[in-house]
Amino acid sequence: MKSFETSRLVTGQDMNHHDTLFAARLAEWFTEATFLGASNLYGKYGEKDHLVAVEIHSMKFLKPSFNGDMIRFVSTGVKAGKTSLTVYTKALRNNTEIKVAEGFSTFVCIDGNKQKIPHNIVLDEPTTEEEKEILEKFNNL
Repeated sequence: MKSFETSRLVTGQDMNHHDTLFAARLAEWFTEATFLGASNLYGKYGEKDHLVAVEIHSMKFLKPSFNGDMIRFVSTGVKAGKTSLTVYTKALRNNTEIKVAEGFSTFVCIDGNKQKIPHNIVLDEPTTEEEKEILEKFNNL
């Protein structure tokens, strides 16, 4: 399964009153990362056809992040319908496999008139255990 990565640096302005990353800031970054991952799979930028978010199925906060941490977002397409695309994203801390958050978001492809259109995306079948677990998590939502 094809993945797309992006990163963000946690700075002092991103902190909450507990001196950890503010949940709303992580949610903003998470949503942006899932959109970037979906757009990368769709492959069309700056055109009238584009993707819009229709649902954030889940976003689970797992561990805190701190000032100076780098958060790496890895987004993977998990399900492609005729017009919809669901992406799994995990947020990892400091080039490790420590997950600070994970979840699923679904997008639909629309034309210039804001009508749903087919996107013709075909996703690879899961091959690794992690990919199979991600798909199973989605199917159990």
